[in-house]
Amino acid sequence: MAGILRELGFVSSKTDPDVWMRKGRKPNSFFYWEYILCYVNDILVLSHQPNVIMDAISQRVTLKPGSVKPPENYLGADVLQVTIHDGNQDLPMKKVWAMSATAYVKRAIQEVERELAAQDAYLPKRVETPLSSNYQPELDFSHDLDGSQVNYYQGLIGVLRWIVELGRIDIIVPVSLLSRYMVSPREGHLQQVYHIFAYLKQFN
Repeated sequence: MAGILRELGFVSSKTDPDVWMRKGRKPNSFFYWEYILCYVNDILVLSHQPNVIMDAISQRVTLKPGSVKPPENYLGADVLQVTIHDGNQDLPMKKVWAMSATAYVKRAIQEVERELAAQDAYLPKRVETPLSSNYQPELDFSHDLDGSQVNYYQGLIGVLRWIVELGRIDIIVPVSLLSRYMVSPREGHLQQVYHIFAYLKQFN
């Protein structure tokens, strides 16, 4: 795929090798950068003529039938068009592309609740903040988690970190704090992870 994209004039970004770019030009002579995002078997094209690029790629590789279409989901995020008011007198309203973590967060909460239900437990209720008031993870001396619980804790932290990447920056501080205990988390740390999911459920 890298060879194909280079053949089409794209170069890999120095900051992220999965982001490819080339100079583009709109019909009104406006110059801009066209982007292709590649991740495993997902391709997302940002261009004023994305079908031209996808047609060029499809001549070189076989694409899944019906898969070339306006994006609806990318790496767990909902992709949609919204209309905004940008204050421009010539064009006061315009459509732009946006990404949302809502569906991913909902699925993540359902998975956590399913796991808790198997233990006859549930998420905390009436949660107003992403971390319990006055909680200090470095002063948590509750019991260490066992091996399977450690793996589960690490998985939940991974999910939360991706939720932050998808736009929920309101949980970035507690997720960063609890990420420090990935190697040897305690029961109290796991409970705070559940607290974050409870917060997300209340404010998703």
